[in-house]
Amino acid sequence: MELIPDTVDISAYMDEAPQGHRVLPASDWNSDVIDHFWKPDDAPKVRLPWMRTHAEFNFRPSEVTLWGGVNGHGKSQLVGQVVQSLAEQRQKIAVASLEMRPASTMARICRQAYGGSMPPKQYLERYGQWTDGKLWLYDHCGSVNPATMLAVIRYSIDKFNVNHFVVDNLMKCGMGEDAYNEQKSFVDALCVISKDTGCHIHLVLHVKKGKSEYDLPSKFDIKGTGAITDLVDNCFIVWRNKEKESKIRSGEDYAPDDPDALLLLVKQRHGEDEGAYRLYFERGSLQYMEDRLAHPSHFKAEIGVDHVEF
Repeated sequence: MELIPDTVDISAYMDEAPQGHRVLPASDWNSDVIDHFWKPDDAPKVRLPWMRTHAEFNFRPSEVTLWGGVNGHGKSQLVGQVVQSLAEQRQKIAVASLEMRPASTMARICRQAYGGSMPPKQYLERYGQWTDGKLWLYDHCGSVNPATMLAVIRYSIDKFNVNHFVVDNLMKCGMGEDAYNEQKSFVDALCVISKDTGCHIHLVLHVKKGKSEYDLPSKFDIKGTGAITDLVDNCFIVWRNKEKESKIRSGEDYAPDDPDALLLLVKQRHGEDEGAYRLYFERGSLQYMEDRLAHPSHFKAEIGVDHVEF
């Protein structure tokens, strides 16, 4: 794991490159249109960690994906598992986790990779080495102004050739909850960077609380301006089953097969599917799993350190 220091010189990336405005004949895109229908789709897909999602969603270049959820519903934790899965798929990822220090972010991802609460020192050493050239963390905790965040993204794409950049979260990017014009401009800039570079950008943000934490939110509950969901390509909502947790704590009867969480795909501009995926949370590994009775997965490929302890 490599750090992008807070003191890095990003002055060259602070100003957006001027965008050209061109009107061209429609036939200039003929070869792209033909490829759309007839080119063999043999390129490897970049997937989510859960098999049930594979037929319906994959991470395409030049897109922006929202990860929304009520505060405390585990969206950042789930995104960490996605980051580990992306690294396993030979993707290069940079993460700006603005609410957690880099060491804490990395410790959580290590637990998810190991599949247990206490990875051995040897595993941690080898895993850290394995992430070199695959994973970068922005060494900054706290708010950052929008121009700086955009510059860090451009810098990471240019210097490290990252395929994915995670911004966690929108409210730490120097804009108030009611600063709708600024929010729209920032998300629009993310979309421009993504389209210009091919990088897939992930943006974590909060959704409004309903009358109860038991309520299932929708894309219309995303905090901030409604333009955010209009601009992006994909939108997921992470929902935690607080009602099930409450029944467990109070000793009430509950249905064990009811999911601990739902991952809701509520928008996919360039795909035909939306869906709801049931997930079960394993506390030791911090993993979300499709099967309630399954053991947490354990990543050891290219690391060579095993001895999992559940």
